Amino acid sequence: MRLLVIILVFLVVLLPATKSIASDLTQLANDRQWLDLLHYHQVGILSEQGSQVDDPSFFLSPDGQTNPKSELRATIEAMSTFGTDFNKYRCKYPARFTWLQSHGYLTNENLNCPELKQFLQDVSAQGLTLIFPAAYLNSPSSMFGHTLMRIDSSTHKSDLLSYSINYAANADPNDNELVFSYKGLSGGYPGVFSVLPYYEKVKEYNYLESRDVWEYELDINNQELQLFMLHVWEIKDTHFDYYFFTENCSYHLLTLLDASSTRFELSKQFSTDVIPADTVRALQEAGLIKSARFRPSMQTALKHRRNQTSYATQQFAEQLLNERNREVSELTSTSVLSDKHKAQAIELAVSIARYRAKEEPDEAAYYNKRTIRLLSERSKINVDQSFTSTPTPKTRDDQGHRSHRWLARSGHDIDGNYIGLDLRMSYHDFLDPVLGYIPGAQLEIIHAKFKSYLDKPESNAQFQLEEFRAIDIRSFSPRDNFIKPISWFVSTGLTRNIYQSDELMPYLNAGPGVSYRTPITSNIDLLSSVLLSSRAYTDSDIDKGFTIDSGPKLNWLIQTGSINFNAYWERHYSLLGANFNQQIAYLGVGVAAFSNTSLRLGVSYSESNLERHQSITKDYQTAGEIGLAWYF
Repeated sequence: MRLLVIILVFLVVLLPATKSIASDLTQLANDRQWLDLLHYHQVGILSEQGSQVDDPSFFLSPDGQTNPKSELRATIEAMSTFGTDFNKYRCKYPARFTWLQSHGYLTNENLNCPELKQFLQDVSAQGLTLIFPAAYLNSPSSMFGHTLMRIDSSTHKSDLLSYSINYAANADPNDNELVFSYKGLSGGYPGVFSVLPYYEKVKEYNYLESRDVWEYELDINNQELQLFMLHVWEIKDTHFDYYFFTENCSYHLLTLLDASSTRFELSKQFSTDVIPADTVRALQEAGLIKSARFRPSMQTALKHRRNQTSYATQQFAEQLLNERNREVSELTSTSVLSDKHKAQAIELAVSIARYRAKEEPDEAAYYNKRTIRLLSERSKINVDQSFTSTPTPKTRDDQGHRSHRWLARSGHDIDGNYIGLDLRMSYHDFLDPVLGYIPGAQLEIIHAKFKSYLDKPESNAQFQLEEFRAIDIRSFSPRDNFIKPISWFVSTGLTRNIYQSDELMPYLNAGPGVSYRTPITSNIDLLSSVLLSSRAYTDSDIDKGFTIDSGPKLNWLIQTGSINFNAYWERHYSLLGANFNQQIAYLGVGVAAFSNTSLRLGVSYSESNLERHQSITKDYQTAGEIGLAWYF
């Protein structure tokens, strides 16, 4: 091997069209695009130096994962015509080969790779479109949304027939949600790229999960597109360790783009965590988004149709589905509705049937068969267009407030006047500006609240951690005649209970419920929720060391483009452990202020009693505070 290297270097020096390996190898190994092709990136607080690729087979040098110069030398050796399998390595790493040619190496050589050629012909890439399905709170891996890349092709009559590039965790289907979350947070799953027909992903997001999808056409030239596809080829059978908050779907799509051109430095903008909406913002700020298109989910389209129909039309649509023993033609012929309203009812019934076929698998055969008969009957009614198209939202998901937040606040409670400073790493709560986010949904991850009392002696007035929320999710989706979701919430972390303010204690608060929407004006609704709230606290100073309580919770929410109101009342009765009964009433207001800022005001009242050392302590407390939030 040493002799081979000497001969190779000697010949390269003699060839005037080729640069000297010995003189340029160090500089070339530190070229940013070479490092991008090897995925030498860093993201996350505990990130390590070297390549993020965790598959040893990706590297040609034994220390290629940490030594880019060694990997460059091994790549040149393997691809040189003096190597025994030079064509094998050129075809395995065509992006590396093309990049080396652009820097003066292997200039007289060509790729001869039938499988690669067939792959490129199959996808027939003419452009790239970033696909952004909206957040999906019922899946831990998609709570913040998801991104994938569509390969646009002029040879396909429909975008649905194009191919897509998806990066995801290759999870064990037998893992439960708790195991899935733990492995996803700790890198316990391999992350892999896959090339799939786009219609399969649309079916998954639009149909199975009822998620709206945004499609962003990217500004990428032919040379960049070619290198992008070549790099996809060489990375598609490689695995990375998957991390929900850092090396996730959105992040690694950016690393693919970075590897395709020196014009892109997208992944370097992220150092602590990566959220899909933020990666779209990064593309927008870099001027790489040419246009955006909205693809509504089946549920969104159903709601839009429902909103355009009268109560009588909705009732007839239900009748068309529920009266199974009567033919659609019979029901239509006996209806007193006008042709237009009949057409609306039939099309609405089709939307409902498709939705229920997804939600009720045991009834899918009936709904699918009924849909065919409904469409047949609709073709007989001479009405061209029954509904308007589902409108595009005025604010895209990436145009909402940024994902991280500082909150400076000041207030008064039972212990006196205080100032507070909160840091939330992600993502959104009920009082944050709602534009670009899902109404009735709250998702907070890693939320630390600090407080300092102004009236205490200086030695006791320092900032202390008041509460740490590891996760706080609230999904209050409204029910109607056709769509009947279950509302739910869960929150866990550390807090200072009113009777144990000198130390933090673990807590868990969760429960199910139902929500309904009541129109107030033409564009403002009141969302009311009835829930069962259950809590658990544990601390050595509490009698029996823990307390579990449960009771009703009522929540009211109004969210507009500029101002939000959230009020709730909850009453908890002791079930196990220490005798802890409590009721709380709260009212909060959030007002969108300047760019990426908002103001908020909150007031609360609570009545509590706690069994502590075999005695009952009662307490009544009022509190209020005002704060300024900054999103970054």
